[in-house]
Amino acid sequence: MKRAILGFLLLCATISAAGAAKPAPTAASLMFDAFQKAKAEDKVVLVHFGASWCSWCKRLDEMLQGKELGKLIGNHFVLVHMTVQEHDKNQKLETPGADEMLALHGANKSGVPIFMFFDKTGAKLADSLALPNRVNIGYPASPEEIHAFDGILEHTAPRMSVAERASIIDYLKKHAPPPESTAGSN
Repeated sequence: MKRAILGFLLLCATISAAGAAKPAPTAASLMFDAFQKAKAEDKVVLVHFGASWCSWCKRLDEMLQGKELGKLIGNHFVLVHMTVQEHDKNQKLETPGADEMLALHGANKSGVPIFMFFDKTGAKLADSLALPNRVNIGYPASPEEIHAFDGILEHTAPRMSVAERASIIDYLKKHAPPPESTAGSN
């Protein structure tokens, strides 16, 4: 009987270990996979750094993947999400190596969301530090941020038509919060 119980406990432990969560993918592995896909599909890699607590990050996610623009964005970019800047209780959600990637590109002191564009070889094309003095535009909400984002799209998505770019800019203008709620938010 003791052997049966011991065997059962061993089986439960094995099943539990097999069902345990896999470690989160690292920034390096996510980027490797994205570059492979970008090469195969002749696209640019768009990395969105965000946090679970960040409402602006959620707005950016909706823009990039939502019903209105998701297909258009997907036609031009390989989208990669990385989690950074989580509070203590959610630090386990962070993408290992993402903070180092931000630091490498001079964006570790910026608030989220932050985004970067890379060509299929890994060369950085642009980032969201696009306002004067490399200020982060985050989610493009103000007229200046939207204008800067339009310039980034023109540079990073050369096959995107003027009409496609205009639909993204129209979306941002249509979904822009009142000016008083954007001051100092990104």
